[in-house]
Amino acid sequence: MIKAIFETLCPNCGGEISAERLLKGLPCERCLPEEVKREEVCEKLEEGEFKEFCGLLFELKEWEEFFKDKLGTSPWSLQKSWARKVFLGRSFAMLAPTGVGKTTFGLSMASYLAREGKKSYIILPTQLLVEQVSERIKNFGVDEDRVIIWGKYSEKKKKELKERIQRGDFEILITTSMFLYKNYEIIPRDFAFIFVDDVDSFLKTAKNVDKVLYLLGFSEEDVNKAFELIKLKEKPKKTEEDWEEIRRKAEELREITKKKRGVLAVSSATGNPRSNRIKLFRELLGFEVGKPGVLLRNIVETYEETQNLKEKLLQRVKEFGKGGLIFISSDYGRELVYEIKSFLESHGIKAVTYEEDLKPFEEGEAQVAIGISSFKNPLARGLDLPHVVRYAIFYGVPKIRVPLKVETSVSHLLWALLSLRPIILKDQALKNEVKKVDSWIQRLRRYSFLSEDFVEDRPDLKEKIENLRKEVQEFLLRDEVVEKIKNSEELTLRLGEDGFELVVADVTGYLQASGRTSRMYAGGLTKGLSHVLVDDRRAFRNLEKKVRWFNQEITFKKLEEINLREVLKEIDEDRKKVREILEGKVKAEQKEHVKPVLVVVESPNKARTIANFFGKPMGRKIGGIDVLEVMVGDLYIMITASLGHVFDLVKDKEFHGVIARNGEYVPIYEVIEGKENIVNGLRELAQEVETVLIGTDPDTEGEKIGWDLGALLSPYIPNVERIEFHEVTRKAIKQAVENPRNFNENLVKAQLVRRIADRWVGFEVSRIVQQAFEKHWLSGGRVQIPVLGWIIEREKLYRKKKHVVQITFKENGRWLRISFEFQNKKEAKEFFENLKEIEAEVLE
Repeated sequence: MIKAIFETLCPNCGGEISAERLLKGLPCERCLPEEVKREEVCEKLEEGEFKEFCGLLFELKEWEEFFKDKLGTSPWSLQKSWARKVFLGRSFAMLAPTGVGKTTFGLSMASYLAREGKKSYIILPTQLLVEQVSERIKNFGVDEDRVIIWGKYSEKKKKELKERIQRGDFEILITTSMFLYKNYEIIPRDFAFIFVDDVDSFLKTAKNVDKVLYLLGFSEEDVNKAFELIKLKEKPKKTEEDWEEIRRKAEELREITKKKRGVLAVSSATGNPRSNRIKLFRELLGFEVGKPGVLLRNIVETYEETQNLKEKLLQRVKEFGKGGLIFISSDYGRELVYEIKSFLESHGIKAVTYEEDLKPFEEGEAQVAIGISSFKNPLARGLDLPHVVRYAIFYGVPKIRVPLKVETSVSHLLWALLSLRPIILKDQALKNEVKKVDSWIQRLRRYSFLSEDFVEDRPDLKEKIENLRKEVQEFLLRDEVVEKIKNSEELTLRLGEDGFELVVADVTGYLQASGRTSRMYAGGLTKGLSHVLVDDRRAFRNLEKKVRWFNQEITFKKLEEINLREVLKEIDEDRKKVREILEGKVKAEQKEHVKPVLVVVESPNKARTIANFFGKPMGRKIGGIDVLEVMVGDLYIMITASLGHVFDLVKDKEFHGVIARNGEYVPIYEVIEGKENIVNGLRELAQEVETVLIGTDPDTEGEKIGWDLGALLSPYIPNVERIEFHEVTRKAIKQAVENPRNFNENLVKAQLVRRIADRWVGFEVSRIVQQAFEKHWLSGGRVQIPVLGWIIEREKLYRKKKHVVQITFKENGRWLRISFEFQNKKEAKEFFENLKEIEAEVLE
């Protein structure tokens, strides 16, 4: 054990504490005289700041027991991390793939808080999901009279419910986001917890952001001030006056954020929020919304080409059995949904559509449910029935049609250019257009985040977008580009009534819809089957390529290449397990698929680079430090930076900050001036997780910084480990987080000795030098002194040099050498040049 003392680091009283106590997770001896086990600290402590953390642990334990009691299984680590944030009063976004229990978490938290008389509001994307949640909420034991679920009621019932909502006569309110948009004036403003399930649908009406902020205690004026700051930050070519205005508005906003009441948690799975108003969450609540770069799937992906989609669909439904979802490609239109339903029922297969009650499907009366293969479709994003859904069949490759005309949406043009770019890159004639295409893609990406309302209010911006559309359209309709698309193996060009349209695969729609077949449950990840009836070979190739942008492991196989009977057997075994767990017949074996960890590196740039390797990270601000969140394999990483050393030796205690007694040397450390916010921010962040990985530089300095951070965080996190990477690459980072190690105390000791030597030698020599020369600005150090000594020695050697003129005689085989020495070179040279002859006499 390395001995050291840290000032102001006791987690309870903020006083002096030993490294030994910190690393054991204990407060200082004044706060807790006797040494106890980590898990006994909260019980033994009587008062102090650490008792607040103990309160968090107690609340978390109560919620975990409630969760287990109601669902028969413990929550995942990721769900526990979300719960910590709620109890800490921090709003956040859930960056996680579909099926990891986001809705379950929201329901459990709302139900738990209802026991304490606290209000929660659950906002869902579709009425279908509202109906499903209305059934699931019953599992949590909340009195039905204390829950208001907005549904398809009579006008009289709706009026009654609205009056109850206005009175606040409920603990849990469950509605669609459209209800919030139309009725927010009657909704109370005293929620402890607001859960937005599927922020992408929530943002179809951008003003919903404002309205949910009003529910959290902000005024319309507050929201407008925040949006003014957002616009000012995005202004190009900012002047010094602009920067000063940004600083002033940011300071004003810091005071406004203190008005917040309650916690907002928003969920995002596969979409990419495009409204600029989403940035209001960053300014007022301290978090950003993004999307995960990892998909959790246990799906067998298959396909077959066919000329007769209907007959092949009928054959596969009969073969696969019940529990099937059928997704019609959006280019066939909504009418085909009902045509397919009639066709199947005419052959004895009971079916329901996404617009009908799904109860018959859930109860097994209907064999299949039919929807559209778009991530916006309720069946693709509003269905969570892991005990029922076994497979998905895609009636045609999921597609997006991009009309090549000026009115085409920005996002569709972006899809078109992204799909076309690889083809252009390979073509010698068009290769010189790549820079222009990249510029368009960059601008379209930027504009795709703007809402229609935002653009309409800005004529100049609207004109820019219209001009960009025209440029892209003209390019796409050039003869050589059209020819290239026609000859492409991935893109389809169709001639419709309104001219040409480009057909590309709808990868988001496919992933969202097929993801319904594989969901997380207490025993792991259910197995599913996804089968594509290929109607467009090019679109399917495009789909194969694009799914790998999201998950490199997704591979489509021909149906005949798999053992279908075995796959269906495994699928049915999983559904049986899920049903038995839901019915309480068996106890599940917990399997973690996503584990949250805190990663600390030295440099903010390195943190940003690492986060960007694994998708688009979300940002948060905790205690004045920036945190980026991203999925890396099965880890949910929160990454931040220490900005190098956080602690240094004190200057005014013992012998230059070191206790030196009886051959022992104990350094005393203090927080480096200006790093207080990092210390506080890291400790606040540590309260959200159970594991921290220290990724400081792989040298003695990095090891010591890491060891210091371990001591700082250990009272809050029992599991602190070191990760090491020698290059900042995706592969190196992934290997590092998968293979953590313990701290190398020998490297830490080496740095400690070097730092003490720096301090002792530097301080003492500097004092002597300053006294000797009477100049207070002179200094000496551990490295300076030997270098200066080396210089002096060389100078002495130089001054000892002698200049010699040598003359050699040779006669009769005998040698004679005569030398003349001089103090400087000039004298020696003059002597040599003026020498005419030498007389030598041989003495007997």
